[in-house]
Amino acid sequence: MSQQKRKWLKIFGIIILIMILGFFVVQYVIKSKIEKALSTKLPETVEVSYTDLNLSLLKGQLVLDSVKLTNLGRTIKEPNAEVQLEYFLINGFSFWNYLFNDVIQLDYISLKNPNVIYYHNNTIPKEEFQVSQGNSFDKKVEINEIHIDKGHVEIWDSKTDSLKLEMHQIDLMLHDIVYNQKTKNRKVPFNYSSYQIVFDSFFGQISDYENVTINHVEITNETAEFEGLKLYTKYSKNALSAIIPHERDHFNLIIDSLTIEQPNLEVVKDTTWQFSSNKLSFYQPNFKVYRDKLVADDERIKPLYSKMLRNLKFNLNIEEVIVFDADIAYSEKVKADKKAGTVTFSKFHADIKHVSNTYQSPTKTVLKIHTKFMEHAPLKVDWFFDINNHNDLFEFKAEIDELQASYLNKFTEPNLNVRLEGELDKTYFTISGTDVRSTIDFKMKYSDFDIIALKESGKEKNEFLTDVINLFVSKNSSSATHFFKEATKKDIKRHKTKSAFNFIWISTRAGLLKTMTID
Repeated sequence: MSQQKRKWLKIFGIIILIMILGFFVVQYVIKSKIEKALSTKLPETVEVSYTDLNLSLLKGQLVLDSVKLTNLGRTIKEPNAEVQLEYFLINGFSFWNYLFNDVIQLDYISLKNPNVIYYHNNTIPKEEFQVSQGNSFDKKVEINEIHIDKGHVEIWDSKTDSLKLEMHQIDLMLHDIVYNQKTKNRKVPFNYSSYQIVFDSFFGQISDYENVTINHVEITNETAEFEGLKLYTKYSKNALSAIIPHERDHFNLIIDSLTIEQPNLEVVKDTTWQFSSNKLSFYQPNFKVYRDKLVADDERIKPLYSKMLRNLKFNLNIEEVIVFDADIAYSEKVKADKKAGTVTFSKFHADIKHVSNTYQSPTKTVLKIHTKFMEHAPLKVDWFFDINNHNDLFEFKAEIDELQASYLNKFTEPNLNVRLEGELDKTYFTISGTDVRSTIDFKMKYSDFDIIALKESGKEKNEFLTDVINLFVSKNSSSATHFFKEATKKDIKRHKTKSAFNFIWISTRAGLLKTMTID
């Protein structure tokens, strides 16, 4: 080898050595800057610790092991949030795009076994949680995938030290995330192409009186599936009645599963949240509701469902809701010395179209219901209303087959001190109404119908009162010319402090009484 070649090889070797040394120096400098930034550049309310920081410029990889992040309150200088991770990983950082295109581009971000605990304090001013837009991050960010693996979240009420929310085994995948100038000021400041969320054993506190639990949840762009869902009053019936200021339902709702097709939660016009779905399907709900009428009335105005939908603070657009094979029982306690009266709806199936506050007339919300009333009588209901009608105009049609009057005694005896006998062979009625009043057209065929008034004990017949009542009630519907009795009752006034179902009930009662009363 000539002297000239040896000289160039030495120069080349020295350059390579300098580049290698320079690479490690640069890597050391960058690592030091990251460590310094984590200790000095974070907000004063944030503290971070970790056992090790590994940086690989060749891989574009950063790993923080055994991370602990603590956020201190501004008003109360105590920890209000804590996050612990087995590790935090950033992989595939593109130096080329960062240096020449001013874009932060990453292949992958992973959070392994994150454990999040947050202490909520509703006495802290909301302004402290607002993020200033003046110092928004201005660089474009592109991330191929973010993965949260086996996460755990707890939210506690710092004042009462009670658990408000908990989720186990959280697995979240988010793909093709983009943050830029167009997205940064949105409520959700980034775009993404797809996502998947899976978690187990969800617990949430709905209010001071009710909780919700879910055994398993899977959510993607295409579907959301909830298994083993339960909403329930956390107090016993007697305990609830002792602490509430006015009437409130005690309930227990168990749903085998709930499926949401094409769930989409987004922000429209940059300010308004909107949830939409093609279909919600509830499978085998079991719903038990109990109301103690001995507690003071709730005098607040109760809007009808059309107004409730119209006045939601977000946009809702669900094309169809289907309820499969539900069982519903409503119990009402009217007298302290008697058990609650109960009405039941079994094998309940409902198909509800256009549960929405975004449609335009002439589209309407339409409910079609098939069920067994009081365990035996087929009941069919067609109910519709238009959320765009500010008078809350609605129509409610019902058809009941072969109802044995004695089955109603589960409700009438304890609550009305009345026993019924006979058979209602066929009943039709249509209620047309607004938020103010209603009209009912009633038509029924019945036979051998008796109303037996009971003594105060609820066991023995009150002979005198029974005779008086039956002077005014037709025993049979048949006449010389008709098998059915028909009647129309107008101007039935709604009690606006009562629910929509109470309005249906008092309208039905008015039609029933006018139909069965002797002219």
